[in-house]
Amino acid sequence: MFPNDPQENKPEQPVTPAPSEPQTEQPVTPPESQPTPPYDPYGWHTPPTYSAPTPSPQPPVKKPNGAKIAIAVIGVLCAVTIIALSVLVGLLYRNGGTLFPAPTDTDSGTINAPTLQITELDEDAEGLTTTEIVDRNLDSTVLLTIYSSASSNAFPFGQTTEQEVKSGSASGIVMSADGYIITNWHCVVNESTNEVFPRIDVTMYDGTVYEYAEVIGHDSSTDLAVIKVDATDLKPAEFGNSDNLKMGNKVVALGYPSEELSVTQGIVSGLARDVYEDTGYAIKCLQIDAAINPGNSGGPLFNAAGQVIAVNSAKIVASGYEGIGFSIPINEAKVIIDDILKNGYVTGRVALGITGQTYSDSHYRGFLIYTIENDSPMNNTEAKRGDLITAVDGVVVESYAELRSELAKHKVGDTVTLKLLRSENRQVREFSVSVKLAEAKGK
Repeated sequence: MFPNDPQENKPEQPVTPAPSEPQTEQPVTPPESQPTPPYDPYGWHTPPTYSAPTPSPQPPVKKPNGAKIAIAVIGVLCAVTIIALSVLVGLLYRNGGTLFPAPTDTDSGTINAPTLQITELDEDAEGLTTTEIVDRNLDSTVLLTIYSSASSNAFPFGQTTEQEVKSGSASGIVMSADGYIITNWHCVVNESTNEVFPRIDVTMYDGTVYEYAEVIGHDSSTDLAVIKVDATDLKPAEFGNSDNLKMGNKVVALGYPSEELSVTQGIVSGLARDVYEDTGYAIKCLQIDAAINPGNSGGPLFNAAGQVIAVNSAKIVASGYEGIGFSIPINEAKVIIDDILKNGYVTGRVALGITGQTYSDSHYRGFLIYTIENDSPMNNTEAKRGDLITAVDGVVVESYAELRSELAKHKVGDTVTLKLLRSENRQVREFSVSVKLAEAKGK
């Protein structure tokens, strides 16, 4: 998942072994009834109607002899290989689009859930050494072992069984004594299926393992998630005010790259970097020169007083940055985390309920609609898949990022006017639709 890890500016200091980042990339999976349309050489066309091929009639069943049984076994193995390749091709084919927030099923949230508490640092407090920071936070930095579901065929009867297969590891931050843990969205959601991993185990520094952590909620737009284990005496981290950070401040990162707890350190090199164009994350991040590697995801970034001031995200590093890392400031994360704990998702985000991606050629630029969901507010308009959104309330939008930025200025329930272009028979027609913005639940 992270082919271009940054080079460390400080040597890692191994602390202790423990049980790598999920090797997945987030797909965009349009409904099967509306597959992603191909581009055409004339710009864009309304996507053609797709229909599934009619299956060939099956030949009558015959009782095989010994030789035929052997041939059949080989055939089954070949078929399994072909199916696996087909699934892989299908996933790659669907990876072209970009998901625009759409109403979805949500997690339930938690009754009487805690809120993230930020402790102001005493101005007279002295800085800690790196060793002191690590020692203070060993018990509040945890390892997440992640499992995926895998199907297997039992020989010789061909029965299919589901198995949990270890697919990676990540890090987390203990938020409360009763088991609430902060981590990254991409550490709890399988990006190839867009489903929560079936099993996430949490291992403490002392070796205690809590199996099958509950996923309280998650948010892809900020790469944040909250999980919970059945515990009562965990040691929570102390959270500091990230707004007090200055460029050049010392920071220390702790986490589980390569399945071992390790520490790196550096300085704050940027306070509010917008990484949206590269990652799709609707949150500004701290830029640091401490190494953030696979397995560090979801782990803590500490200030010189040993307080957590950010949540590390190796997912952002994967976008191609070298020699720098990014972390989600805790003051920004607090709003998201508290909302997840209370509601199971981040409330108040607007949605059009469509999928698509940025489209650009020598004449036209905008957001090309691939699908319109069943509960999308655009269903009651003239818009349809294959149309190109080029403006919101008169403001030109030439990309997914620009469209999302304009819509983010509005609230759920607001009505906006979208300008669209439609290509039919090599003729382009411009028209406008009014849309009442829905709420993006979940994701």
